[in-house]
Amino acid sequence: MKKVLLPFFALAALTACGTGPVGTASETASAGATASAASRAQSGVTVPTEGYETYVTQHNGFTRVRRSNLQPDDEAVLAQFDSSGSDSPAGFRRLIDMSQSPLANRVHVEAIGEMDSWTDGNGDPAEALERVLRLTTDVERFTPEAVVAAGGEIVLSGTDYSVVRIGEMRPYANQSDDGALYLALNFDRETAAIRIINRTLYQHCAQCQTQDLRRIDLLGEDLPFNVQTGAFGGEVEGNVYELMVRLGSRTIDVNGTVLGQVGGSEPGSLVAGGVFEASGSGTYAGQPIDAQVEGVFWASN
Repeated sequence: MKKVLLPFFALAALTACGTGPVGTASETASAGATASAASRAQSGVTVPTEGYETYVTQHNGFTRVRRSNLQPDDEAVLAQFDSSGSDSPAGFRRLIDMSQSPLANRVHVEAIGEMDSWTDGNGDPAEALERVLRLTTDVERFTPEAVVAAGGEIVLSGTDYSVVRIGEMRPYANQSDDGALYLALNFDRETAAIRIINRTLYQHCAQCQTQDLRRIDLLGEDLPFNVQTGAFGGEVEGNVYELMVRLGSRTIDVNGTVLGQVGGSEPGSLVAGGVFEASGSGTYAGQPIDAQVEGVFWASN
């Protein structure tokens, strides 16, 4: 699979000035780096969180990012998922299994969906995703001192689980290939950039898979990144592309938001997770058509 890398940001040059004696080049560079790190340590840009819940969980101190789209009676359904040891309520289930992920102890990811069940023509049970109730990521604590002092840009890669609904059709969903998501964190500029590419979206049942192709491509650049809390987020834009073998292709431009969280304490061992959404509309065969995108992501370096 061809991977599209994010453009790397140029690092700002460090300078040192003053009225006292000028030291050696290495001393000047060291003084400049120390001053820059101290400045970053005292700063903290504001990250937009509208439409999301975010807080530190009591049971393990992870930072939670959550987005819900609830209907009447959904709170009772979610309460059953949240109860320790409870089985999934009938007609609902968790859509992501992180148990085999190498990040399972550092990033917890959850997507809860409502399922439509039926018996197919062979008499076998079948089900498909109807809608998503809640998307959540919990990311381990971010300890900024060493990371902020190092400065520069750190690039993480990972994967996403995306759900796309086009018009009135059933939603399409899937987990992207590992490494399809790129996240660049610039600790000098206090900005983040993220690209989410998912090329393998399909309806959530074996019986629904076809040769049709659906893809999302979302990009967020110059997003506010708080280097002290690890939070980042803002606006994303991109498109949903659908290639239907018998009917041709269509592309719908979408825009939305993302909210993410960085975890870890060393520059070479960071993790991140977050939630995103986007929507848009266009025309196809002279008729209006809309698209909605929502999902979660997780990444590491």
